[in-house]
Amino acid sequence: MRKRLCTCGAEADVRRGTRRLADGRDEIVYRMICPVCGQLGPAIAAEGKDEATAIAEAVTAWNEMIARIRPLED
Repeated sequence: MRKRLCTCGAEADVRRGTRRLADGRDEIVYRMICPVCGQLGPAIAAEGKDEATAIAEAVTAWNEMIARIRPLED
């Protein structure tokens, strides 16, 4: 799957992290993060998915986010 470049022109990376839920539990999430400017993509929860699926969803969410910011770019 092709990843769109960040708005700063750099190639973003998929990262695995955790976030704290309202009930105090930690949840594993995957998201795209630009190593140059720090722009974050949407967090994709890994619960109920295998790692490859969660990563693919994170890349898709990133691509959609960048497409909304720069709609005329291929």
